[in-house]
Amino acid sequence: MGIYRLKRKIFTKYDDTDVLKRAKDSDILAEKAKKPMTNGSAIATGAIGAAGVGALAGVGLGLARGSGGIFNKARYAQISGRLVKGGALAGALVGTAAMLHKRGKEKQENEFYNRRLAYAQRQAMRREKADWKANMTQRDGYSY
Repeated sequence: MGIYRLKRKIFTKYDDTDVLKRAKDSDILAEKAKKPMTNGSAIATGAIGAAGVGALAGVGLGLARGSGGIFNKARYAQISGRLVKGGALAGALVGTAAMLHKRGKEKQENEFYNRRLAYAQRQAMRREKADWKANMTQRDGYSY
């Protein structure tokens, strides 16, 4: 028998921010702005991993080309070294580009959420201020 896990599906980008509409003012004011999960170390790790894959592809390409005979071993080592370096460089560039694209996408999504959060926090502060003033001026026995 399988294990079933309930997952909350987000259908639009507004579903994530609609929670702010139902939250209490104190929860809205305590909410922190979102930051991208992909930081510099994640980008570097992705680039290093992709460089390794690119180097392996260079090794594979070098092996596929063949040695070219017994007398050509020095030339083969030189070409294989260039293929490995070129594959590693290409892999690192592709990995870095992919991680930067992912980070940009996260930043764009977080910017939308943070903009709506800032508006909700301004409105919550306005309501809190109005409530505080009403509580302070409409008490029994209070005089100006």
